[in-house]
Amino acid sequence: MADILFWSDLRQCLDSVLVEQQMMSICDYMKTSIAVNTYLKEAKAKTAVEEVQLWVVAYVNGHLAVIARRMLKLEHGPPLIAAYVAQWQYFAQASQAMSGCLGQTVGIGMREAMVQAWYTTVFRRIAASMAAAMVALVDGARKDGGVDDPQLLSNLSCVLVDLRPTHAPELPRGELLGVYFAWYLEPYVWAAVRHIDSCTSHLRTPGSTREYIRLVTRLIDDEERRAVAYLRPESVESLRCVLAQRFVAGSLAAIHAEAELMLATDDEDLRSVFCLLRRVPADRVAMQPLCDVFRAYVTQHTLAAMPSLAELNPNDASVSSLAFARNAVDWLIAELNHLRAMTTRCFDDDPRFSNSLVAGLREALNSKDFMGSGHPQLEAPRLLAGYFGLLLQADSALALELAAAHPTGFENAVESRAREALQLCELVNGKDKLTYHYRSLLARRLVTDSSSSVDLERTVVAMLTPLTGIDSTNRINDMIEDMNLSHTLFADYRPSVSSGSLDVSVKVLRENLWCGNLSSELSRTMIVPRQVSAACEEFIEMYKSRYNSAPGKGRKLQWLWAYSKATIQLYFPHSVGRVAQTGYTIVVNTYQLAILALFTDASCLGSAAQQLTPAEISLHIKLHPAAVKSELAVLARAGILVSNKSNDAVMMNSSFNSRRLRIDVSGIKRMRQETVAETTKIDSYVDSERYLQIQSAIMTEMKRRLSIHHTKLLNFVTTRFERVFPVERPVFKRVIGVLITDRYIRQKEGDFNIYEYIA
Repeated sequence: MADILFWSDLRQCLDSVLVEQQMMSICDYMKTSIAVNTYLKEAKAKTAVEEVQLWVVAYVNGHLAVIARRMLKLEHGPPLIAAYVAQWQYFAQASQAMSGCLGQTVGIGMREAMVQAWYTTVFRRIAASMAAAMVALVDGARKDGGVDDPQLLSNLSCVLVDLRPTHAPELPRGELLGVYFAWYLEPYVWAAVRHIDSCTSHLRTPGSTREYIRLVTRLIDDEERRAVAYLRPESVESLRCVLAQRFVAGSLAAIHAEAELMLATDDEDLRSVFCLLRRVPADRVAMQPLCDVFRAYVTQHTLAAMPSLAELNPNDASVSSLAFARNAVDWLIAELNHLRAMTTRCFDDDPRFSNSLVAGLREALNSKDFMGSGHPQLEAPRLLAGYFGLLLQADSALALELAAAHPTGFENAVESRAREALQLCELVNGKDKLTYHYRSLLARRLVTDSSSSVDLERTVVAMLTPLTGIDSTNRINDMIEDMNLSHTLFADYRPSVSSGSLDVSVKVLRENLWCGNLSSELSRTMIVPRQVSAACEEFIEMYKSRYNSAPGKGRKLQWLWAYSKATIQLYFPHSVGRVAQTGYTIVVNTYQLAILALFTDASCLGSAAQQLTPAEISLHIKLHPAAVKSELAVLARAGILVSNKSNDAVMMNSSFNSRRLRIDVSGIKRMRQETVAETTKIDSYVDSERYLQIQSAIMTEMKRRLSIHHTKLLNFVTTRFERVFPVERPVFKRVIGVLITDRYIRQKEGDFNIYEYIA
């Protein structure tokens, strides 16, 4: 009975301090506190201190629950804050008084326990209530279009932390804010979800996807900007994930379909799609379909927008002309730059879209529909080789334009254009075919003395080496070096030329380097004029004396008349004007020189012929009749020869007149370009080379491993040559079949997919 009275008296004493009063004066409060302290000191002898402490904590917890319920009924804002601060003052003073009564050690522990009870029962509830009030304020501003208050979060922190009395036990700021945000983040996020959902609900229908994308992008951007002011940085990501999952991930199919329509029309909306998909967690699933759509667009757009041959070169629609190669490659470079700029604008240079761009353009360049024709001279490797040829050909329109635009930096301009073209070379599968076409055109430039610079030739070859491999470019470097050796050889020969000989220039080329890179018509033979024959004999004697140590042995020279030319002076009896006395300077090829020599006093006939038929000309110079007719047609078009319609004979045009003093009818410039037959021959040669390389790679791997599965062997060969040319499965199977037939390898008994090497 005594214990019950004791606890009852203690409760009355504490109620006088803890129960909220209108406004207790400091004197009244101190009197009450002293009375409580005195009572507690007297109570020490009657009961254990720990028992008193536990009872007091339980009492405080029960009492604070009542206080918290009362405070939550108050209006949000200043009244709630004022009540919170006032109640804290009462509680803090009472807890300090009670802890002083129970001794220093026990009192401090009890005080901390009571403060923790305060935070558990009152502070958390107040924080939740204030968080709800804050969410309501933000939601109101969101719906009404009001201005966001960036100070709202900091003000709330001040209320919850900074207004706490300074003498209260310190709790970590993170813990306080953690309690607050645990109550605040989730309702804030779902308030944002409800707002966006209500704004976009009318756009969840077919045909409204584009408007939905625009509106959702704007609303999510607004929420992310607002969250910077209202949420902690680590909480912003949670908001972003929830919004993306709710409003983007659920509409991926419609967004991807709409993006396909946007590609050709609207960059801004396409960027909105990219920004939306980038927000989706694990965005690879969301972004990969868009990458595939972009890749297909690049391929289809490039093939569809590629100008036709007539549009690229309206003056000459012949596929054998290299003039259109420049326009085609320039268009492709411009298209590549346009697509890259689009990747920057719409996709922020995301590596995934950069790779899709490269893959799409590679598919277009290597497609059978490239240039709208399957013609071999319209393939990308031949076009790129032709573009390099025009860059390095001294008298091409492209080189002349660059020289005029960059008189002091011509080489730098050529290198810059070459680097742009190399971007396309990286995308071409048949880099070996590119090398062969390049080598063919290089041979023509070097033989016809039309290369801009040997140094530029070497520079471009060095650029090509990382793409095509050093083995492919070694032969090109050997050709350039061989031409330099030829110049050195002729420089030694020139001083020994007799004064009565013609002024000649000779190039000696190694057959093993050049035979596959020049025209198949090089085998033509004929009887050359006496003056030319004498000069040739003199050079042969000099060459034999230097390189042939014994009769019948050593090097053998074969004249390539198709690539030889001569500059002659022709006088026409009935010419008028200033050229009547000086004559015309005519540049002819060796075949034309032999034909014209028949009509001069120095002809092989012993005297000048008045007129000759094509058959007679063919008989006299031992040239094939078809070649004779071809050259006669050129001379007739130039007006140098005229035909007699009665007997099909030709004769010199004694009344020839021209405004030009120098006329080139040699056709050497035409020889700088590949004919269709030569291009087809190169393609056939490339196919045979690929076959041999695949065969060699297979045998090398079989010797090393002795036994290998079909799939692994195919992957090995494909990887081995993927940077040079694509390994086609039919070719691979044909090589395997030949090796099995010739008993170099065999199929394993019981498993035909495994090949075994036969030693």
